[in-house]
Amino acid sequence: MWKRTIGRLPLFWKIYLPTLVGLIVYNEYLIHIYHSLQWSELQCETDSCVKVLLVADPQILGNTFGKKLYWPLANFDSDRHLKRTYKRAVQHTTPDVICFLGDLMDEGNVADDVQFANYFSRFVDIFTQPTADTLMLFIPGDNDVGGVGLEALPMRSDRVLRFKQYFNVQDEWLAHSSLRFIHVNRMEMTMTESTYLSKTEQQTYTVLLSHVPLLRSTDTFTYQAIDEFQPNVIFSGHEHKSLHIKTHRNRLQQGVTFAPLNTAGGSRHEVLEFNLDYLRDTRELLEFVVPTCSYRMGEMKIGYGYAMFDGDKLRYTVLWTSQRIYQLAAYSMLLIPLKLVCGQIWCNILKRYWCCCRKRPRNYLPLPLG
Repeated sequence: MWKRTIGRLPLFWKIYLPTLVGLIVYNEYLIHIYHSLQWSELQCETDSCVKVLLVADPQILGNTFGKKLYWPLANFDSDRHLKRTYKRAVQHTTPDVICFLGDLMDEGNVADDVQFANYFSRFVDIFTQPTADTLMLFIPGDNDVGGVGLEALPMRSDRVLRFKQYFNVQDEWLAHSSLRFIHVNRMEMTMTESTYLSKTEQQTYTVLLSHVPLLRSTDTFTYQAIDEFQPNVIFSGHEHKSLHIKTHRNRLQQGVTFAPLNTAGGSRHEVLEFNLDYLRDTRELLEFVVPTCSYRMGEMKIGYGYAMFDGDKLRYTVLWTSQRIYQLAAYSMLLIPLKLVCGQIWCNILKRYWCCCRKRPRNYLPLPLG
């Protein structure tokens, strides 16, 4: 029966419907599988191996700035894309630690308490804790509490306190007996004092987490953080791009330039490896800027950072995800012929005598004389 129905369809629908179905299957399922198969595998070699998934600038959309009619659809699609890519990244890495590097919400700094609670519920639904043993670390960004940039709202203590209460923010975490994470807040220019281990403990590797890149500005705060904690590596976000810098402490005064990381076609899935003991002995500094994972930030290259601390070795790569903007553009292009056909149907049936496309009879006879 259905074969006869399909056989009676006009040629347009016989071509259009399979094309639409194929595009949906590719954009919503196959493209995610394809990208996850391209990701690099990192294998543990020691018992002290710690795998870290880094999430930067997800910035789930709010309801204040989005005034257009389609904003509910935009929020739904953005949340859905984040949830799908995050789930695949977690399945690929099976992380021991997941670090969220700030800007978790797009409008957290302007949201009232009711809105913030709603945004938080959406956030925990998207970025779920994989297991009870997975350590989830959260630090705030300027879009969460304010405080960075000329157009940013000033940081308010009540916004900072609210973020800490919802996300259980701490200043220091001990992920392993030889690995600690410390939050360095460049926005407030504050840092904590180590409570777990002495900074002179040579068997401990220190990871600094900062929303704003720490080495971008070589001011007093930067030197203070470096001298106080002597970090082996720094992870940051904010800039929405994949960048890195490896430099000696003595060269900071000359200024540093961050280089793109894993953005070229041939090295998108390259794994970088460093010896942490060597970096500490030579007093070299290493910082990775993790790209945003949200396509709503206007960046075409989006993804997650993936780091592995294995003994005295650090391995790092980027898990690039699909470019959702291209997929949405494909949907828009496919809607054009559908609009034309539906417009023609509407013109011929419902607007038969009023449509501008219909030729109207004209009377060219001269007007009767009075």
